[in-house]
Amino acid sequence: MLIPSVRPPFPLSWGFSTRLDPPEALPSRRLNQVHRCGIVEATDAIVEGDGLWTTTPGVRIGVRVADCVPVLLAGPLADGTPWAAALHAGWRGATGHGDPGSGGGILRRGTARYRALGGHPDDLVWAFGPAILACHFEVGDEVVEAARQDAAWHEALRSEGPSGKAHLDLHGFLRAQALDLGLDPGKEGSVALCTMCRPDLLYSYRRGETTGRQWGWVEIG
Repeated sequence: MLIPSVRPPFPLSWGFSTRLDPPEALPSRRLNQVHRCGIVEATDAIVEGDGLWTTTPGVRIGVRVADCVPVLLAGPLADGTPWAAALHAGWRGATGHGDPGSGGGILRRGTARYRALGGHPDDLVWAFGPAILACHFEVGDEVVEAARQDAAWHEALRSEGPSGKAHLDLHGFLRAQALDLGLDPGKEGSVALCTMCRPDLLYSYRRGETTGRQWGWVEIG
């Protein structure tokens, strides 16, 4: 298990699983993930969406990924109640592509949910987990154009890969959004490992592993 390198403000367990972790260490599946921006409060039901949040102690929530970015958020609400969320951010979710009601992407939507419940973004601790990083994330022009529509975009997030095609820094794009949203850079605990570079530790869909997944998960203590 890979643990974010930042201390939460209340009792909290969280982390990013690897292919070495036993199934009993992982959350119950609560989402049918669809590469969009739906975020729901966690229940025992399996629902469609790409993000979960909870204020209930002892409820382990998570998202499953194999190249997309697992995003974990945790912070106090105005009355001190602990709040935590797990989000699944591929390029569609990160940009809000094809989801006009998303408000600009799943991280923006998750932070908006926290604000609506009385939280302040600068109180959040946050972490992005292992994903396909810029070294291997070759994308089409439509992906870069979708990312360019975000207010946090800057051109350094696009690079040219060995084949001459565009590569996107998805971690960097989400981090730029986080800072634009007012999250504190001193409260980031991301684990920046590339799924394509680490077959010993991580699953990767692009490497041909179509069934194996790792989790980003969080549980209020």
